[in-house]
Amino acid sequence: MTKRARPLLKSLAALLLGASLGGAGAVSAGQPAPDFIKGGQWFNAPTPPTIAGLRGKVVIVNIWVYSCINCHNSLPTLQRWYDKYKSAGLEIVGIHTPELTSDRPAENVAAALKTDGVSWPVMQDNANATWNAYSNEYWPAFYLVDRRGVVRMVHAGEISSRYPGAIPGLEAELQKLLAEK
Repeated sequence: MTKRARPLLKSLAALLLGASLGGAGAVSAGQPAPDFIKGGQWFNAPTPPTIAGLRGKVVIVNIWVYSCINCHNSLPTLQRWYDKYKSAGLEIVGIHTPELTSDRPAENVAAALKTDGVSWPVMQDNANATWNAYSNEYWPAFYLVDRRGVVRMVHAGEISSRYPGAIPGLEAELQKLLAEK
């Protein structure tokens, strides 16, 4: 099995089992969201966001890498939510954690963001520091964080028209969090 295939198989297993990230030490619902640990450049963020600075907003922390097809396929769903809910208090923060050597250069990340039209803040996590703070194991992973900075829902795996099963539940939770004051 190739190094690239292992994470994809883990993601597939999580999807098939309907599992959320519940491994030993993994950040799960009810826990405070860890802050973002800079491991590289910030994109689309004149001032790098922090979990504390985002209090009062509902945040989707998306751990991803541009070279992952499952991550790439999830971007239209995130873009639709960003367009629909940003004015209601949604913020998305992408944590770009590289898998391959080619995922590391800032210019490659910047080019991918431009090509894909990603407009929300994205941080390079070249040292896997934020990945590790979340005890993450999957690309892509989505952490829904409430207005107080508490993780309320976690999802591992693609959210797209190819794998739409999780979208209604995630969007319902997102709407619920946005309705909370």
